[in-house]
Amino acid sequence: MSRRWLSRALIALVVPAVTVPVLATSATAAGAAKVPSVEATAKIYPHVGTSSESTSKVYGPGKKCGQQKVVKGASQTTAAYSPDYTAPEYASGDPSLYETTGERPSVYATAIKFKNAKAAIAYLHGYQKSAKKCPVTVPGGGAGGGKVDCKSSMKKIGFKLGNERWGYQMKATCTIAGQATTMVTNSLFVRSGKHVVYTGATSMDQTAPSIPKSVQFTKLALKTVA
Repeated sequence: MSRRWLSRALIALVVPAVTVPVLATSATAAGAAKVPSVEATAKIYPHVGTSSESTSKVYGPGKKCGQQKVVKGASQTTAAYSPDYTAPEYASGDPSLYETTGERPSVYATAIKFKNAKAAIAYLHGYQKSAKKCPVTVPGGGAGGGKVDCKSSMKKIGFKLGNERWGYQMKATCTIAGQATTMVTNSLFVRSGKHVVYTGATSMDQTAPSIPKSVQFTKLALKTVA
């Protein structure tokens, strides 16, 4: 199982989970898969003070590349967690409080609940098969039409949760019109019975988010969705 194939499979699984619009909501829709609360997340990432959530249908791969189909009986919730910039500590205007760093990463989670374990397995293995036969492309020509040059590396994150799991830390440095930006992301993906969770923590200052915290947050997400 090659690193390239695994990265493509992970991308294929993640894309349908995180591209849904993130809309501010006061509570997750009744019966939908649940994501960790702000309060619970802040125990792991103290800088977190608010979140935006959205619920959506779950889409599996279709018969042809690029096609998708609704998975019946499944629900999905995505949440993006961030600091509460209206809190008193931000009144100072200290620019370091607004930076996305390894210590203060952007944090997100997607939780999916299927009608049974068989459906969850079919979803995962269906996207694995699709990623193997269908190329993954990234559209776009760069900000302002400038040339984008990216170099990336990836290492596996080992952890023990659920029935199936993937974990990777990816570092990507992209140069746009001579301006270089480095992003480091911890991505963890777990299936436990009929539940699937995907979590991520991303920094933009070249320092890596804590792997133990990423594992802890994934464990919390798995406990919450169940």
